[in-house]
Amino acid sequence: MKKIGWLTALTALVLLLGSALIARAELLPPRGEGQSGLQAVVLCETLTLRAEPDASSRALQTLRYGDLPIVVRQQDGWAYCVLGDAENSPSGWISTDYLAVDPARYRTEKATPVYAWNDTKAPKVALLDADTALPVLKDEGEWLVVSLRGAAGWIRVPSGAAEAPEGARRDGERFEGVIMLEGMEEKVLYEHAISAALGIEIDYEWESFARYRGEESERFISRWDDPREARDCLEIRFSAESADAVCASVAENLSGEYDIVTEKRTLEGAGGCTVIDASRLKGANETPGNLQTVYIIPAAGGCVTAWARCTPESAEGFGRRIDAMMHTLRLVNGQ
Repeated sequence: MKKIGWLTALTALVLLLGSALIARAELLPPRGEGQSGLQAVVLCETLTLRAEPDASSRALQTLRYGDLPIVVRQQDGWAYCVLGDAENSPSGWISTDYLAVDPARYRTEKATPVYAWNDTKAPKVALLDADTALPVLKDEGEWLVVSLRGAAGWIRVPSGAAEAPEGARRDGERFEGVIMLEGMEEKVLYEHAISAALGIEIDYEWESFARYRGEESERFISRWDDPREARDCLEIRFSAESADAVCASVAENLSGEYDIVTEKRTLEGAGGCTVIDASRLKGANETPGNLQTVYIIPAAGGCVTAWARCTPESAEGFGRRIDAMMHTLRLVNGQ
């Protein structure tokens, strides 16, 4: 456990105001690339926009703590940024040592304490107002590492779920499990994830995958991937369309590029489903750069769709881990 070290080791992050229309605690995934590029947050009191990616280059403008430049591209520890949406907006280079580029954000539901380390008995370093959104430095499941002006701290993430029945796992609960990889048992550390919005619960390996909770999806992305260009990941959504309609749509979408295989399977937790496999390029005896498997599970009022992606090189690793995750998926809330 790192205590005060977190306060001095991490730089400051700006507090961003969340939408007043949504007042609940949630972890928002990175926004991804917009029309111009990726939004970033300035982390220090003042930061210089320079003409070239060099600390001795000509200074163009001074940015302040909390400014939101748009990152167009990055190279060698520098980011080429634009300071606005207009055609003549200032642009130049900023050191990425002092930027948080496209971070995930956490939005508070109510007044939320920030602790010096990951323990509710630790000293409180701040108290956040309700409906405050701030960038996340590190996701530890039950705890998030965030930064305040000049100091970092920890927030305990509420599950937002109703009391679980006796013996049932709660959202964020961690436990040890076993999976079979290449014919051998491997002990893994799981975390239980519940999404009332999607009507599902699932277990995932929190040491291998980072969880990104959104309003319309649950994403589990390899901790070695860039979340904006994830290659080993599982994304789960709910659709109000029937399972048959979603199957037809997905098959049509994938069949233009892939030779697809559709089959019925039974998942241990969710029961019967349709699985669409896209692991061969259409008309070629060739493996694509990314393997895709889509699980379509009938549910009350529609269906749950789980879209798994992995590279051919990681099929025996991440591919099997994702398949094991899918067998833990259960429909909840009457679905």
